[in-house]
Amino acid sequence: MDKDTIRTFVLPLAVIVLLGAILRLVGVAQQPALSDEVSVALSAVHYSEDGQFGPTMWYHPNLRNVALYTIGTLFGYGPYALRGMSLFTGILSVFLLGVLVYVLTKDRIAALVAAFLLSIEQVHITFSRQAIQETWTTFFFLAGVVLAYAYHKRDRAFLLVLSGVAFGLGMASKFHAFFPLLVSLAALVYLAWKDRSGARAVFAISCLVVTPMIIYLLTYVPWFGRGYDLFDWVRMQHVISVTMTTHPGNPMDQLIDTKAWQWFLRPMGYANFVISGGRPFLTVAYSNPLVWLLILPSAAYLAWRSLRKDSRPEEGTLLLLALFIVSYVPLACSPRPIWILSSLAVIPFGFAMIAIVASRAAKSVPWGKSALVLYLAGVLVSSLALYPMAVGKGKSYAYLDTIAERFRPEFERR
Repeated sequence: MDKDTIRTFVLPLAVIVLLGAILRLVGVAQQPALSDEVSVALSAVHYSEDGQFGPTMWYHPNLRNVALYTIGTLFGYGPYALRGMSLFTGILSVFLLGVLVYVLTKDRIAALVAAFLLSIEQVHITFSRQAIQETWTTFFFLAGVVLAYAYHKRDRAFLLVLSGVAFGLGMASKFHAFFPLLVSLAALVYLAWKDRSGARAVFAISCLVVTPMIIYLLTYVPWFGRGYDLFDWVRMQHVISVTMTTHPGNPMDQLIDTKAWQWFLRPMGYANFVISGGRPFLTVAYSNPLVWLLILPSAAYLAWRSLRKDSRPEEGTLLLLALFIVSYVPLACSPRPIWILSSLAVIPFGFAMIAIVASRAAKSVPWGKSALVLYLAGVLVSSLALYPMAVGKGKSYAYLDTIAERFRPEFERR
């Protein structure tokens, strides 16, 4: 790596990751445990010791249970231990998104802008500070895509094996990792077909189908310990898939902002309410309209540019478009409620769309660079203004009352 790359990309990316780390770590020990976090700790113990699902999210994969139980056994169930994996994967997801956009586009500005948008994104910050597996999934599938692309460029077999491991861990966190896995597999099989290499196609299938399946299966070891066999496991997967595609959510949830097709059309949020020490704490993961409302126009513009006859499609941009579309459309078309926490499976690719368009504008328009700086400054200011809601202080600032009121629990209105 040359000095120029270090100066103009590596060091700025490190600063962006550090900013993201600060926003995710500050005050995390003082943030009261949410009901979901208490439930996932109990679920981890029940599953790892007795092979029992529940009491919460029994239909999700089991890496969370195994990992939290291991961490809890070693370090206890304090706030840093319980939220440690979410913090770790949330912070490193910022780094991985920057790397992914850079290796796919060779555009340093686009890579840094994408990483910056994720580092200060309130929805991502909110779930990086909670002991659920949303940021885990994002981290693992970003790692899987990066490693699969590195294999394509360097032709090193171990990179695709590692990609399969990363995707397997993603699938064992939440099924959203399936969509980036599908795109990566399809791209590698297509390239193998173009090269008329059946061996490469078989190797890609082995690494990105068999390896993730083995890892996913291994997380069921405590369950198999109760005497179940593979036939029982197949039946259980059917039950899980039906539940995942039909369940309406917890009756205690505030059933607002549940339509994924509206994510990028209007500001939306997801709230948790808890009383600790006699004080109310409201945590709201709320989308920043200065960013989210630009995702669909940016994706549409890049798609239009790629389809123009006089335009030469760019491999990396096309792959990012495919990752965005394939990850988003199934959620947008779902008939069941989809809360904004699931957006973490989509927004990294959406932010990449914005970053690519912003970088091109900065380079092609005379005042483009100044406009980009002003835009990023505006995003930073607005994100910091929303930040208290992400850390459980949504009721502490009067200017946030309008947003907080939308998510106020019914029992508190009386």
